[in-house]
Amino acid sequence: MNKKVSLRVLVKKDPRWPIKPALVRSLALKALKEKGINKGELSVFLVGSRKAKELNQVHRKQNYVPQVLAFPVSKEMPGNFLGDVVICLPLLRQEAVWQNRLLEGVLEDWLRHGVGNLLS
Repeated sequence: MNKKVSLRVLVKKDPRWPIKPALVRSLALKALKEKGINKGELSVFLVGSRKAKELNQVHRKQNYVPQVLAFPVSKEMPGNFLGDVVICLPLLRQEAVWQNRLLEGVLEDWLRHGVGNLLS
C-alpha cells in the first residue's frame, strides 16, 4: 500500500506586493525536494526591511537587514513542521537588479539557502 507523500509550503506576504504566492510555493517545494525532503511543512514569509531587521535583532542579536533568515523547529519536537524561512523582499529586488537577473532566479537561490540553513 502506497502512502501519500505530503509536502506543504505556506506563504505569507503583504497582498500589495506583486510576487505570486504560487511562485514562492513552487520554488520552495523545488528546494525541499532537491534536499531530499518529501514530507513536512514549511512556512515562507516575505517581509519588509524593518521586519527583517527586527527579527535579526531579536533572534540573532545582529543589527542589520538580512537577506534570508531561517528558523528551524527543534528536532525534539514531534510533527512534520520544518520551520520558517524569512526573505526580505526589498533586498531581493535590489539583488535581482544588481545581478541583472530575474527576481525568480534570485528568489530560488535564496530559498535554497534558507532551506539549507533549516536542515543544517
